[in-house]
Amino acid sequence: MTSKFPQQASLLLNVVLAVAIAGLALRKPPEKPRSSAEVSSAKMIHEAGLRKNTSETFIAVDQPKLPQYANLKSSSERRRLIVDQLRAMGVPNDLLALVAKVDFEVQWDSRFEECKGDMDKLAAVQLAMNMNKDAEMRTALGEEGFRKWDQKTMLWEAMSTPVDVTDSEAAGIYGLKKKLQQRQNELEQARLNGTMDDAQINAASDKAYAEYYEQMRGILGEDRYKKSQQLDDDFVAGNLKAQLAKVNPSDTQFQQLFQAEQDLNNSRLELDHQFQGDPSSQDYQTQLKALNDARDQAYERVLGSNAFYSLQEQQDPNYVQMKKYEDLWGLDDGKINYVYDTLKNYERSLQQYQAQLLALQIQGQGVNLDTIKSRLQQINDQTQQALQNYLGPDSFNKLQRNRVFQFNQVQPLHSGPS
Repeated sequence: MTSKFPQQASLLLNVVLAVAIAGLALRKPPEKPRSSAEVSSAKMIHEAGLRKNTSETFIAVDQPKLPQYANLKSSSERRRLIVDQLRAMGVPNDLLALVAKVDFEVQWDSRFEECKGDMDKLAAVQLAMNMNKDAEMRTALGEEGFRKWDQKTMLWEAMSTPVDVTDSEAAGIYGLKKKLQQRQNELEQARLNGTMDDAQINAASDKAYAEYYEQMRGILGEDRYKKSQQLDDDFVAGNLKAQLAKVNPSDTQFQQLFQAEQDLNNSRLELDHQFQGDPSSQDYQTQLKALNDARDQAYERVLGSNAFYSLQEQQDPNYVQMKKYEDLWGLDDGKINYVYDTLKNYERSLQQYQAQLLALQIQGQGVNLDTIKSRLQQINDQTQQALQNYLGPDSFNKLQRNRVFQFNQVQPLHSGPS
């Protein structure tokens, strides 16, 4: 958490505590009826306990005192005391966890503020907070309360669609999720320390996720795993209907497209299983692209070229953004289609160039970094110049400022003399 909402967090804590204290007052057992003598005596004691202050108002000297949190040695100790008192009032564990979590995160606000926008410092503080969170939440909630809350949270993160699991299966998935969480922290620490570069971190992260999903698939079995990851037939069919709404395919066309999606998902699962130890390899990426291309070819064959092209446009975020702001950016249908086609051609040019580099490397031929950079710059310059000439500087600059143009870089697997 960054230092976003300290005031809101404090307000939340105050509201929760107020509700809990009010609940405690309502739960107070009724007193037995008192005699007239007891009432008279109590009245005399109450009147004696009042004194006048300088504002001529009366205050009670026998008001109940709240716990002296300021005298506690640490925020952890204070947090645990608050949780214990709320638990004694009957506050449920999920709400106790919310109170402890918000209070813990608010404690880090000053550290985030001290970073003053320095991204490396912000990342270091974020990592430190993440690595301390479990210990602090365990201290606040106790081992049983922490495990109950944390497992529920991890299972929610693990499954896009909840599926029924046994206690042992829940414990198994929880263990996998905690292992993945630890690995993510280790990789972030390596990035901050400079002991791994981005490519190494991405490869290690891909491998960790591949192992996690494969092991989760083993725990749940094929059907429940697919449902948990929204790969089951019901979800795929519903999602596909929404995507194809504007194309309006016939029932026969829809069934053919649905079959193409099923084939892609099943092949993707098998590919992930095959490359779980090396999901960042070029071979994996090549085969994945072949699967996606086969799916696209099936779509074009079923829908026809025009309808397929229209579907691709509707699903492209750049195209949708240009249609939304076409008046503001000085565009029309012709200009939008030109930009869309030009960017697609740019992506194809990069893919072809990357394939050429890969072919050379497979043959054992080195590639010269200066040559690569020069060719990439040439592709970028040609694309940008064509767009600027067609759109004019005003529209071109508006699209560029809104990140419609994103010119990529292709990195070789290794380099050497040409």
